[in-house]
Parts: sequence; C-alpha cells; structure tokens
Amino acid sequence: MMKTIYILFFNFILMICQSQNLVLNPSFEENKYCSELLGNFNKNVSNWSIPNLGSTDYFHSCSKAVGFENFFGSQNPMTGEAYSGMYVMAPEDYREYIQGELSNALTKGEKYTLSFYISLAENSSHTIKDLGVLFLKQPLNKTSDKVININNVLNEVESSHFVLINSLQYYTQKETWEKVTFEYDASGFEQFFIIGNFDTNKKIRTIKIQGTKNPDASYYYFDEISISPFEVETASSIVVNTIDDNQLLERNKVYTLKNVLFDFDKSDLLDSSITELDQLSRYLEKHKKLQIEIYGHTDNVGSQERNDKLSLLRAKTVALYLISKGLKPERIIAQGYGNRFPLTTNDTEAGRALNRRVEFKLISKK
Repeated sequence: MMKTIYILFFNFILMICQSQNLVLNPSFEENKYCSELLGNFNKNVSNWSIPNLGSTDYFHSCSKAVGFENFFGSQNPMTGEAYSGMYVMAPEDYREYIQGELSNALTKGEKYTLSFYISLAENSSHTIKDLGVLFLKQPLNKTSDKVININNVLNEVESSHFVLINSLQYYTQKETWEKVTFEYDASGFEQFFIIGNFDTNKKIRTIKIQGTKNPDASYYYFDEISISPFEVETASSIVVNTIDDNQLLERNKVYTLKNVLFDFDKSDLLDSSITELDQLSRYLEKHKKLQIEIYGHTDNVGSQERNDKLSLLRAKTVALYLISKGLKPERIIAQGYGNRFPLTTNDTEAGRALNRRVEFKLISKK
C-alpha cells in the first residue's frame, strides 16, 4: 500500500515538474511501435516528425536491434528509455532533422527558455558548433534530403522565425550529455519547431577529431527537449565575497559574484574581477562533477534588445575566462537576462553598478 502511494506521489510530482514544458512527448518515450530498423523516427514517435526526406533514427530500449548499442557507438538516454539520433553533417549536404509540436502556440511578447541535451556519437569524424531552431506555425514538409535553406523558408513561409544558437564551443561530449539552451521572445504563431543544422558543408564550422573508415560525418544523439516560460531564481540569490576550495556551495542555488562587475555598456572584465574568478575556477577544478550556469545582468539604461545582448556578452566573457583557466567548455552554460532582474535600485549610479553583475548556479552532472 505504501509503495503504491509513493509511486502515485512520485508520478504526481513528475507531472508538476513537466507541466511547464510545452513540448509534446519531450523525451520521445511515446511511440507507435518497437522498430527493428534504423531511420524509423518519422511516423513512429508520437507528436514528432521530420521536415524533409532524411531518415532520422529512433533508439528505444524495447528494440534489441535498434537499442543503445548502435552503428555509431553507444549511449544511454538522458532520461527515460529513448532518444533520437541524426546526421548534422554528411556528404553531399545530406541532413537529418527533428520536428516537434507544442501543446499550444507560444504567447506573443512572452519570453521562453528552450533547451535540449545532445551527445556526440563515438564514431563521428567531426564535431560541430552550428545548430539552429526554426519556429513555425505549421509543420514543414520538404521533398529533399538536403540542407533546409533557411532563406527560402523565411521568404516562402509567412509565419516562421529562425534562431542560430551561438555556442561558446564545439559540441564534443561523447561519454555524457551536454545541455544546449537559449532564451526566445515569442511572436505568437509558434506551434512547431525544427532542430538541426541549417548550413551547407562549405559554411559549417567543424573540427576533425578522428579518422574513420566511413565518409566524414557528424552524428549526434538528442534527448529531453524543453520549451517553457522564462524563469530565473534571482529571488534566492546569495552574494559571495570569497570562494574557498573547501567551502560547500549548495547545488541549484544562485550565487552573485560580488566583485565581478562591469563598466557602463561594457562587457570587459575589470582587474578587480580576476581574484574571485580564479577562486571559482579552482573550486570547479576541485569539484569535477559539477557543471556551472552563468547568468549575466545589466542596469536599466538602454534598450531591452541592447541589454539582452550585453548581458549575454558579460556571461560569455566570464565563461571564456574560466575556459582559459582550464575548465572544459561542456561544463559551462552562459545566459543573459538583460535588466529584468535588478539586484537593487537603478535610481543611483551605485545601484546601477551593482546591477551590472554576473551570477552562477552549480549543477551536478547527470
């Protein structure tokens, strides 16, 4: 009896946690049949499709032939019992994509957080950093297996918007999953979205990481796709003066770097920032199982668009400094929140200086 109550309670909590995610079937758990063949994503995974003639793959524990040991290596799901896999670079500009559906269209003027997890397949010859998301009112259906031409889509499809994800680094993680995330201001038509690479082989930025017997290609696994209303935990922000190697920083708590400040309209690190960032770097070096999310903020001077860009630049500046000190790029996510969450008043220069800040949150690797 107690076990049954516990299971029901757990499922209820899980449902609440996922209720804000507007993506239907976000981890590809719901399928129509257990396939024994590759290229079985389309018309099999509920609420998902492919927008071209590619053959995106679907991996599920129910299949002995198409399970987690596959033709490009092996990987366990980020969550659940399934994930997708696709070529983001292949000969002759061949491309694969995943096209998802939302429970309802995004609200015009509202801000959302989009995130997903990826892992580079072991036998890929190249790693990339160019991924994008195409938002649509209606699903796309192209009669080609080549790269989807974004310019053509934006010119031909009235309700569409493309976001190129500006990654700090190449997506190189093979053993575990790494999180990709960005913030998005909705236009109000977005009911469907496509994730993949939208550049031709000539334009895509790649690094060759190994030779293979097969033609050069880059293949990634995808899991846990999320689009949810924008939120940030600044209300519980804790100001830290120093970071000692032996002190215990709580997981999933937001900390404000007291001495990492910026001049007006600048994203360059001040000399006074270095000591605290070096402390943070040493802490992360000692606690290797932690990942870090970095949040940039501005004061309220200037346009919202400018402040959004500036805050992201500030977060990326801190991230790049930590990388220069030896932190692996896949352990870092940088985000900008503009002037939406002031730490104190913007009515004085002293207050505005404090609001031009950087915060961070530590997360245990999954």
